[in-house]
Amino acid sequence: MEKYFTNQKGEKVNIVEHTLEQLQLWPNLKMYIGTDSQDYGSITRYVTCVVYRYGSRGAHFVYFKDEVPAIRDMYIRLYDEGVKTIEASQILMDEIPITFEAVEFDYNFIPKWASNKLISAIGGWARGLNLKACFKNNDNHMMIATKAADQICRHPEIYK
Repeated sequence: MEKYFTNQKGEKVNIVEHTLEQLQLWPNLKMYIGTDSQDYGSITRYVTCVVYRYGSRGAHFVYFKDEVPAIRDMYIRLYDEGVKTIEASQILMDEIPITFEAVEFDYNFIPKWASNKLISAIGGWARGLNLKACFKNNDNHMMIATKAADQICRHPEIYK
């Protein structure tokens, strides 16, 4: 994964420099990170979002979009979502002493869903890196980064 993400204006930003700027402007900043993916014909689109939340004063996000040949195996596609989320968090943590409010994984605790099988593996990996792993339908967490990633995945005409 690259260090250059896209902001909501469509401009490329260095994720490390952008995060440092946000931390200087907002010392009580809360950060969330998550990835979503969608299959579209012959491609799979992944989007990783970093959300910067300013308490009750709003938020903004930056994102990294990647398109690869279609991954038909849902387990592999969902696993790759987790890998991309952890990779992006490592890019930031390797250069800045930060703590994420949540590292979000769009995996469901309900056993009938395929993503349920990944909770222990990806969750254990994240916790081993001292990341606060959050999952869908758990911890009363809003999943704001994965929701933003989902929005970007579904609307490529808006988010170039």
